Amino acid sequence: MKGFNYYQDRSNEWRWRLLDGNNKIVADSAEGYRDKADCSKGASLFQTLGPTAPERKAEKNDTKGQGPEWEYYEDNDQQWRWRFQAGNNKVIADSAEGYVSEYNVKRAIANVKDLLQELSKAGGGSGGGYTPPAVGGSSGPGRFA
Repeated sequence: MKGFNYYQDRSNEWRWRLLDGNNKIVADSAEGYRDKADCSKGASLFQTLGPTAPERKAEKNDTKGQGPEWEYYEDNDQQWRWRFQAGNNKVIADSAEGYVSEYNVKRAIANVKDLLQELSKAGGGSGGGYTPPAVGGSSGPGRFA
């Protein structure tokens, strides 16, 4: 089901993942949360800020952006990845996979932005107001089991 999916990992921390229309994981929370409500707030923040935030090429360990922003970088395995920083420069989302080129990671960011915008519109969002993320299914261990 397209939208945010919430689950508890092996450490009993709450996490979210964003699924596209093909049930493919396109983004996930960058950290675990003690409470489901805090996890939901992180997903909501990503959904609210993500569609219009700028993009920046960064070094792998460079997290000194001007948040909120999308950063993309090449990791140690020469895979391209992205992460999303909130206004306080805290990473709240990252790519669920690596990409073979800078072009592909930028295309993936564009696709996630489009999906976030679509979810906001489907939830009744009207021009910048708060729209909670779509509620997902599982509360099981998910892919981290």
